[in-house]
Amino acid sequence: MKHQLNLRVFTLFAATALSALLALSCNDLKEEAGTWDDSVIGTATVKGTVMDTFDNLLADVDVTFMGTNAQREVRKTAKTGADGSFSVAEVPSNARFITFAKQGFATVAYTLEAARFTEGGTIEINPRLEFSEAVIKGYVFNAADGKPLPGVQVSNGVISVTTGEDGSFALEGLTLKDYTLTYSTADGSSYTKKVKLSEFIDGTATVSTVRLGGGFVFPSLTWQQAADAEVWYGNNYRGSTGFGGINDWSCGYMSAWQSYGHYRYEAEGCALVTHGGYGKRGDGDNFNAFFYGRKHIDEGNKIMSTLVRTHSATAADPIHFDVQVLNITDGAVKPEKIGEKTHGDGNYSSYSFDLSKFVGKDVVIALGIYYTQAGGDYHLPVRRVCFAPSAVSGDDALPGTPVEGANWRCFTKENLTSMTVNEKTSFTGMNLGLNSNLNIDGGGQPDVKSARRKHNPWSQQGYNMWTGTNHLAVNWTLQYVNKDVEPINGEGYTIKTRSGIDANYNTPESYLYNRFSITDANDKLHLRVRTFSSTAPTVFRVTVVPVATCQAKALDPVSNTARSASATENGCWQFLHESGAGDPKDYAEFVYDLSAYKGQDVVIALGVYKGATRDGEQKLCIYGIEMD
Repeated sequence: MKHQLNLRVFTLFAATALSALLALSCNDLKEEAGTWDDSVIGTATVKGTVMDTFDNLLADVDVTFMGTNAQREVRKTAKTGADGSFSVAEVPSNARFITFAKQGFATVAYTLEAARFTEGGTIEINPRLEFSEAVIKGYVFNAADGKPLPGVQVSNGVISVTTGEDGSFALEGLTLKDYTLTYSTADGSSYTKKVKLSEFIDGTATVSTVRLGGGFVFPSLTWQQAADAEVWYGNNYRGSTGFGGINDWSCGYMSAWQSYGHYRYEAEGCALVTHGGYGKRGDGDNFNAFFYGRKHIDEGNKIMSTLVRTHSATAADPIHFDVQVLNITDGAVKPEKIGEKTHGDGNYSSYSFDLSKFVGKDVVIALGIYYTQAGGDYHLPVRRVCFAPSAVSGDDALPGTPVEGANWRCFTKENLTSMTVNEKTSFTGMNLGLNSNLNIDGGGQPDVKSARRKHNPWSQQGYNMWTGTNHLAVNWTLQYVNKDVEPINGEGYTIKTRSGIDANYNTPESYLYNRFSITDANDKLHLRVRTFSSTAPTVFRVTVVPVATCQAKALDPVSNTARSASATENGCWQFLHESGAGDPKDYAEFVYDLSAYKGQDVVIALGVYKGATRDGEQKLCIYGIEMD
């Protein structure tokens, strides 16, 4: 069964169908009481249309009209046509028990009130049938040797099955909805995995292979925990917190990455720090501290570049660091070291790591340090990590071919086509409880067992609080062009312009961008924003770039609720709306129609531009972005 996974429609049906069914039950239907008058008091034409719960028309549904007595004699039958419709004339009142049945769907039955037939005429019924033969299938392998793992119990809370000799399992006879699977092994360990409604195609959800056992592949991370890492959607990340300009503190989102071990959130960068509580001195195979994330490697992002410096280390006793890669597409049983580097002074240097052998693969990347020093804590502040088709030095822009219609810093074809598709549809720009204390020192004695986490337990402030959330700073890439941003503004994530410069409707002062696959489930974009001024308009532009063509197009909103808003130059819009103060219903809402891009991968960019107002910063405060 092919269905359109439009979650808006599904939710609306769940809400409205119940009301409609209750109304129908009161007025048209009656529960079987066991004693019925089976005499014919009249006839009527019964017609309607049969659909599934996703608004798909259902053909070849068996419509059966039976007696209301205990024998349930079949008195009339019909089948729905290609358009899901049926119409049966002269149905007698003693055939008012009606069933709708189709292979793979739960049967629906109605009993009509006999009085309806005394009126003659037409009775309309529009049943909804729920698919009931959905299947979840997959495999379980042994992470230690990559071989199938039989005997693992897989359960959705109601149905349980056991993996076969080839490690396969299939949960059958399911309805279409979200599920949580629990995998239980003979040694008593367990693992949970969520299966979303959107993963069912033609009634089947094929989940990615789960790999259990095998110990740790990275310190404190099993194979499956590593494979479940947060995705690094973009190709350009900042760890610096205090240099102004392109490395302004407001670009320090690397601290939102998942991590293990000890680190300091410093002005010089997100610093990995050697610490005795995280392993044995002299271990050159296992990281003492590291950042990690999941990424798809493409030709456009196959070279990983870092910009780092050190504290305490010297040329004679440098800090040792490396990138380790776990190939989860091919099910590698252990990570591969890419090329150990050393650095021993306080000056920044660029180092690159070649990921070419993983092109076309999903991998887990860990950037970490080894505990090889003779004494003390050694810091490796990481100022930048980026991915490009070639090595990147210092703060240089990502190399590549400019996008037609959007020749902005780092907005290249290679960058956009190698970004990972973001499947989320809801993003917040609000603070999530952060405060402004950004000079965080991990400190304290670590407990290695507690290090399996999404948040670093020794620095519960700063951007690391965004890890695992739907915050814009984690899920969208920020590109500084000419002006810094305010990610922890109380009015929402804020991109802004410089003051005292001429208008420029061609190049944004800064912009956010993200990649999506457009379907019925996310073909409308709702942008909730406000300005900081009641007199100086903020100018912004939403740009859509189909990945297949890499030709940028400015998109006009189909509606907005701003106090004032109008189109201006080069596809930009200006507006005034200083209301909101953290209440989403009071922000201006701009709605964009993406339906023309269904079936395509697109990059969506949101930029702020300097308009006609010369003095002062113009700010775009983003409460959130919703797609439905």
